[in-house]
Amino acid sequence: MSRQPSEPVDFVKLGFHVSDAPANRMARAHRHDDIELTVLESGWIDYLFGGGRIRNHAGELCVRWAAIPHQSIDFDPGGIHYSLKVPLAWFLNWRLPESLVNRLLGGEMLIETEPEQGSSDLAMMRRWHAAFVSEDPDAHRMILLEAEARLLRLALRQRVSARGTVATGMRGKLGKFERMTVFVAGNYTRDIKVADIAAVAGMHPNSAMRLFRQTCGLTVLEYLTMHRIWHAQHLLATGNMKIRDIADACGFNTPNRFYATFKRLVGKLPTDFRESLLRKR
Repeated sequence: MSRQPSEPVDFVKLGFHVSDAPANRMARAHRHDDIELTVLESGWIDYLFGGGRIRNHAGELCVRWAAIPHQSIDFDPGGIHYSLKVPLAWFLNWRLPESLVNRLLGGEMLIETEPEQGSSDLAMMRRWHAAFVSEDPDAHRMILLEAEARLLRLALRQRVSARGTVATGMRGKLGKFERMTVFVAGNYTRDIKVADIAAVAGMHPNSAMRLFRQTCGLTVLEYLTMHRIWHAQHLLATGNMKIRDIADACGFNTPNRFYATFKRLVGKLPTDFRESLLRKR
């Protein structure tokens, strides 16, 4: 049964959660409104994220704002993938250094190996998972306090060195589909058409749409719209711009279209989304 255009486009509402599961290949991109910290037990995993292909190796802490469409597309079988998801409102309430917050909400995936002797992000994640499944409120509070401290260490090390120990993951060689996602990620605020996106891969629009659907399960326009809504969430969460101005800054022709699209994908109106963040701080 085909999915109707009016239905949400893989916006998964997860909230506070710690999981452990075998690394896998995702059939399509998805997004959820959380800050996500992940560590891989062994091997490696490749993501499509923000228009680029990024490899995450075992033992590395990977941090991203998961409202940006992302998809695991290749991996080394056998490893367990640990993941902590923290709701955006909780993350913003931690008042972490702006340099870190801006990098994450600005669309970077930050990857770091814990440099402190005797420390291990993998051991930390295993501890968090055990605490989460205990369903003990105090254990859950411990997870959040430790996660806040870990991100603060990340921010402080970023500040110490010009190059820093923090890096955005290396981008691999891009194929036609990936070149199109790079173009979308860099131009979604403009009035771009399917033909513009297809042109960067040297493809006919119909062929580009078919490749897009086969690769990530989304149409070109759905993927473009997801990026525009992610940017809108960024502006709503971090500033005081008027809704009309946000609609225009995100590439929507009219505020009405922006309101309808935001409600369809996020589940609430832009004004309600902003107010919900303010209430939780």
